[in-house]
Amino acid sequence: MKTVRVWFNHWFSTAYHIIRMLKEDEHADFVTIGSNTDGNCVYRAVCDEWFMEAKFCGSDEYVDFCVAFCREHEINVFVPRRNMRAVSRRIGEFDAIGVKVLVERDYQIISALSDKAETYCLFADAGMGHIPPYCVVTSAAEYEKAYRRFKTENNRVCLKFTSDEGAVSFRVVDDRVEHNLTENAGTKISYANVIDALSRLEKFPPLLVMPYLSGVEISADCLSIPDGEHIIIPRYKSWGRSERIKFDPDILNICGAFLDKFRLRCPCNLQFKYEGDVPYLLEVNARMSGGIQMSYAATGVNIPNIAVNRLLGIEKRQVWDKITRVVSFIETPVLLR
Repeated sequence: MKTVRVWFNHWFSTAYHIIRMLKEDEHADFVTIGSNTDGNCVYRAVCDEWFMEAKFCGSDEYVDFCVAFCREHEINVFVPRRNMRAVSRRIGEFDAIGVKVLVERDYQIISALSDKAETYCLFADAGMGHIPPYCVVTSAAEYEKAYRRFKTENNRVCLKFTSDEGAVSFRVVDDRVEHNLTENAGTKISYANVIDALSRLEKFPPLLVMPYLSGVEISADCLSIPDGEHIIIPRYKSWGRSERIKFDPDILNICGAFLDKFRLRCPCNLQFKYEGDVPYLLEVNARMSGGIQMSYAATGVNIPNIAVNRLLGIEKRQVWDKITRVVSFIETPVLLR
């Protein structure tokens, strides 16, 4: 059995599941190497080797580290999350040392998809699906104007930075949070607090302002298949932990058109939210999602394993039943060391 050394750098905690999925292989012995700035990161428990990362300041300095790490530890496959754009821009340096990298080689497309406003422009230009009405603002005054444009009696406004990951900056503007102590504010923030925060800043990164979409959210795990049916697994999220895997033609058609148009070769994740009967695109992540294990539990389609094998020149074909299923999860303690 062939040994393949695979490095995961500074991933989400759900890389725990991705690594376990990768290792389910009958032909290769995947030796997984993990690294993070957090020594207690949970996916350490499923890695064969573990290393601490330094807190680098610049992206170029970090890619220098990545190239050196791959050379020193004889990495065959690199699965990056941290600084993916910079890794893509310098992909030739990994090619030169024989390392396969699970990242899009087209730096322009991965750069565009890293910015939500640019992603909306791509979809609008291609005529694919629906994008929500939005404004990009860079000052408190511009935010006030955008807020007045989108706020009505029957809806709320939301905001997030155009370059954001994991919805860290996502907020719903709701003045009730100032008066209600019995409800968990969560991602809610008052209009006055937004104005106060933005007014204190001389400059801030571009901020996306749009109406809050009140319908169900869909996260579609995707992988393009050359000369075959694309893998598209839409997960309809609930307010709790359960997710419904449902193969709705509207979502399948939009995702399929995206994969055909931009020809991404690595796993990606498209997110939508409904308003009424219309699914609006929220964002595209040019990487595996943090919930890809839910898709696997529902369908048996092992996207991480298929994608890494493709890098190694092996095209795995998989057939699955497109039936509606409901999956959920529980928190499980993991002994790290």
